[in-house]
Amino acid sequence: MISQTTRDEWHAHWKVVLGTFLAMGLGYGGWSFTSSQFVQPLQEAFGWGRGQIAIAFHVAAFAALVAPLYGRLIDRVGVRPVLCTCLAIVAVAYVMIAHSVNYTMFIVAFLVLVFAGMGTTGIAFTRAVAGWFSTTRGTALAVSRIGYSLTGAFMPIAVYYVIANHGWRAGFYLLAAVAVLVALPVSWLLVKDRRDAVELNAKGQPVSIFNPALWGSLVRDKRVLLVCLAAALTYGPCVGILSQLQPLLTDKGLSPGMAAQYSALLAISVVAGTLTTGILVDRIWAPAVGCAFTLLPILGIALLMPSVPGPLLIGAGLVLIGLAQGAEIDVIAYIIAKYFGMKSFGAIYGLSTLFIGLAAALGSVAFGFVYDVFQSYNVALIGAGGLFLIAALSYLLLGRYPAEPGVKGRLDVQ
Repeated sequence: MISQTTRDEWHAHWKVVLGTFLAMGLGYGGWSFTSSQFVQPLQEAFGWGRGQIAIAFHVAAFAALVAPLYGRLIDRVGVRPVLCTCLAIVAVAYVMIAHSVNYTMFIVAFLVLVFAGMGTTGIAFTRAVAGWFSTTRGTALAVSRIGYSLTGAFMPIAVYYVIANHGWRAGFYLLAAVAVLVALPVSWLLVKDRRDAVELNAKGQPVSIFNPALWGSLVRDKRVLLVCLAAALTYGPCVGILSQLQPLLTDKGLSPGMAAQYSALLAISVVAGTLTTGILVDRIWAPAVGCAFTLLPILGIALLMPSVPGPLLIGAGLVLIGLAQGAEIDVIAYIIAKYFGMKSFGAIYGLSTLFIGLAAALGSVAFGFVYDVFQSYNVALIGAGGLFLIAALSYLLLGRYPAEPGVKGRLDVQ
């Protein structure tokens, strides 16, 4: 039976869940699902190697450096102004990419995309959802993030057919259109956060985003670093695989059209992982859930290792990898709220995004260059399996939930 508290939460705050469901995957957040569709068309258009393309796609390593500041800014001024401004810039950046005629222009346009895109990711959306829910926080986060995963199910197919019929530039025009015509108005109307969960100084004013005492207390808490490590070593290998998924699957024997459809299969498994873990963390110690799901892609990678695994093994392997990505999406946000509370949620989520951005960029570039060297993705897949194992163990070191959520050794801030 649904408790009165649960009913009250959903009755009062369902709009922010709906807004996140609809908008999260239509800004920069959904780029990882569609990026691999552009690899081979760009090779044919410009003659670039896959490693070069991977570098352009994942200059996010630089933008990730400002992710903690984005998180802290959202903690201070709120989700809506940051999110909507960044969505508008993301749409402009996609148009800039479509008009690029050389590698330098391409890199510059992607820098604009990823720096603005950081404000349209889970840093904004998960803070909005997590702040409004308590008893069913995991479920609310899961339901709100399913839309992101469903975007990954249909957008790769849509982008593939737009590119096939109208060229790679049209693919970027499509991404710009959904960002500005769908994600932006939905976010403005439905997505907002609680403003009572704000870090205040002794004068009752919001703490500066650059306050050194705040950042020092965060990085001294080993639990914050464990969360960041677990997030990075789960999401980084997943993004590395996703960034090269289309060519990886064609190298494993699938046709280009079938490979695009298998991308949708992976996205659907992300939905299953997100929803399952969201329900579980409301009932079971969240680090145990994170550990269990992060071990699954190791088996998935083993299934992808043969030179021609066949459609059944490829499908099973992608499902196991997708389950882990879906679990990470939900578990990290839940753990941050449960262990540290909401006042510095954005800052800590931003730190985890910094770690994720660095790991994702390095992993994606590594996948591309490993292929260029060995003409095979298997070496990169083995490395990804080792990182998944370390991430799984990191969850278990977090310890019990604290009686009072917060950062250990917190100093007074001005």
